[in-house]
Amino acid sequence: MELDDRLKRLSEEELLSEFLPKESAAHLIREYRSIYQIMIHVPKTELEAVYGIGSAKIKKITYIREVMSRVQEGRKQEIKGIQGPADVIEYFRFLEDKQQEEFWILLLNAKNRIIKSQQITIGTLTASLVAPRETYYPAIQAMAAGIIAIHNHPSGVSSESKEDLAVTERLIKAGKILDIPLLDHVIIGRSGGASMRETYEYLWRK
Repeated sequence: MELDDRLKRLSEEELLSEFLPKESAAHLIREYRSIYQIMIHVPKTELEAVYGIGSAKIKKITYIREVMSRVQEGRKQEIKGIQGPADVIEYFRFLEDKQQEEFWILLLNAKNRIIKSQQITIGTLTASLVAPRETYYPAIQAMAAGIIAIHNHPSGVSSESKEDLAVTERLIKAGKILDIPLLDHVIIGRSGGASMRETYEYLWRK
């Protein structure tokens, strides 16, 4: 039996027992009824009081809680949709400390809700490296209504370069031909980010 299938068949108590002592897992399920309640709402001090849960287990639970918190925030963002550059910058904060440039696209539906995000290239951004065909292929497959381009500057500075402008202009033109508009190109730096559409609106009016 595949691991995924086996996990789906486990009860909440059995699943919790995979990384906690069985007695501790049974006690927590009796007290709090569900893994969700245990992982989200039970205070750390109460977990520390449960026999069999030492500092190593508490640390693991803390990490799991942080993962769950970020997943929940991501789901909220996807449901809410992208309202402006600030939402894009928040969604791609993980690019702030990358040591190489990464170019991503965000695929949106007609209500500006996120379909998915996808990495296109890694390396210094150039007009030859970021080809419209490779950039728009995932958007065509996903039947996206529009895309937002995103890349980071390892220097930490979010101001645009000549290459950034050239790439943006090519993608705008390709988007018009394909009827999948480039809605913005956002640059991520260490102190936040910058919307190229806000600064260079004239590129979109050509």
